[in-house]
Amino acid sequence: MNSSPESSAIDHAESIVNALGDGAYVLDADRNRVFVNDRLREVTGFDEDVLHAKHPERLVEEGYWSEEAGDRHRAAVERVLAGEADDERVQLTTTLADGGEVTTETRLTPIERDGAVVGAVGVIRDVTDRVERERELERLNERLERLAGFLSHDLRNPLSVVSGYVDLARETGDTERLAAAEEALDRIEAMIDEALVMARDPDAVETADAAVDLAELAADCLESGDFGDCPAGADLVVEDPGPVTGDPTLLRRAVGNLIGNAFDHGGDEPTVRVGVDDRGVYVADDGPGLPNDEQARAELTDFGVSHGGGTGIGLAIVERVAAAHDWTLEIGESAEGGFRATLVGAGRTETR
Repeated sequence: MNSSPESSAIDHAESIVNALGDGAYVLDADRNRVFVNDRLREVTGFDEDVLHAKHPERLVEEGYWSEEAGDRHRAAVERVLAGEADDERVQLTTTLADGGEVTTETRLTPIERDGAVVGAVGVIRDVTDRVERERELERLNERLERLAGFLSHDLRNPLSVVSGYVDLARETGDTERLAAAEEALDRIEAMIDEALVMARDPDAVETADAAVDLAELAADCLESGDFGDCPAGADLVVEDPGPVTGDPTLLRRAVGNLIGNAFDHGGDEPTVRVGVDDRGVYVADDGPGLPNDEQARAELTDFGVSHGGGTGIGLAIVERVAAAHDWTLEIGESAEGGFRATLVGAGRTETR
């Protein structure tokens, strides 16, 4: 019995697919998988009744592909079968029979007979490693963006201090003013070191385990000018001052950013309270509080996102400092109806 021209074309495609080193399969014009090679069986571990079935419906039904992945694959196949594309590539994540996951790129090409498309060949290549490299590159780029944002945001204040003292020394000839400029330069150097820490993954950041006097820390943050100017009429109150345990440099960065954030957004004459309770170190104000919009609340700690005219850097850095210590940053409403940030997990230093 002679086979049809369509069957002959598909049979020819099957012989080619069977010789490929990559996983591959053949679809007929109705998207039924009529042939799979041994490499695909070996990699997936799927049963024959799954391998030879309507594609991608059966894979979605069995949970090997998501609905979204199935829709993308189906659309690509139908473009090939309709003669609209000679080469379609679709990247998918597949759950294997053993529960593992693999990211693949499937190249779909038409099977033609006498100018008509009678099926399609799918050749599958494992791109898991490539995708992971791309994701790592994205993470690296994100860290570099964080570093640039951190430096441009946090160096501005001490640089202004240095510039002001140098200009004053030039005008008056009083070089004693340069001592204060030198102190500001020392702070800039420390900030650069902190910025390099912030550019790394929190898990890779080494943190010291030291006792830090919270009252002295808050006073230093206020007096240094590193975290912005204190508004006229503002009041900084230290409640339950500690000491607390943490990395002195990173804790100063976190508390300083929170104090600066409170001064920036807490109204004309804010009262800012700093302390430690049974949950952690907190900074709270009596300003307007959290944004009303839920999305704006969710984005408060995102790098580069600000709904109050700021740079969107300060709270993101606080969150990274918390993560480096295995703490968490919790934001909410203060007792006065303002904004409160808590480094949950930061605790008092135990005394003996």
